[in-house]
Order: sequence, then C-alpha cells, then structure tokens
Amino acid sequence: MGDWGSAPGMQPDIQHLLLAEILGLAMARRAADILDRHRAALMSDPGGGSDEAGEAGEDRAPGQPDEADDAQFALDNAIFTAVLDAANECLGQFDARPSDERWCDALLQLIQLAQVAADPAGPGQPG
Repeated sequence: MGDWGSAPGMQPDIQHLLLAEILGLAMARRAADILDRHRAALMSDPGGGSDEAGEAGEDRAPGQPDEADDAQFALDNAIFTAVLDAANECLGQFDARPSDERWCDALLQLIQLAQVAADPAGPGQPG
C-alpha cells in the first residue's frame, strides 16, 4: 500500500495503530450518543405524549417514540448495531467465548471507551 498522506517521520505501523484508536474512540462516542439520546427520549415522555392535534396519544405505549422519530430510531439502531458488532468482533481477539456470550462485555467496553474519548485530556494523556 502506498503513502496516502502519512505524517512526516511517523512509521506506517504506528500511524495505522493511531488511526485505529481514533476510529474506535469515535465509534464508541457515536454509540454512547445514541444510547443517551434514546434514554432521554424514553425518559422525557412517560405519559404517552400527544398527537399532532394536541390530544393524548392513546395508541402509543408510554415511552415510545413518535412516528416522526421512527426514521431516526431506525438509523440509530443500524449504526449502533454495526458499532456493537464491530466491538464484539474486536473483543473476540482477546476473549475466546462465542460472540453471543460476550456482547454485553462489548457494550460495556464501548461505554468505557466513550468515557475515555470524552476526557478533554485525550486518551493516553494525564487528565
């Protein structure tokens, strides 16, 4: 693979590791943002809300998103699932259990990485 704009003086292997770290942290941040957004949506409307006419929504279960949010929920679900699957696959490099048994650990790792990524000092730096 040719030189595609690497930093001057940086070894290609080091650059690939750094890019992988940055990508992983960005994915973890995105997954945590999705979890936070959906938790907030479910907690903000415990009574079922109202429809466009301002009447109480009777056909919607408490805490369920409005129809306008369904498209965003589907997109978030697809992104979150892809990130969680990738995290589970990465965890499989260190954990011999079947993927069905380690998905919860992968989720916890994603949440922990998102907390690291949110640290203003940055990963690997004293904070």
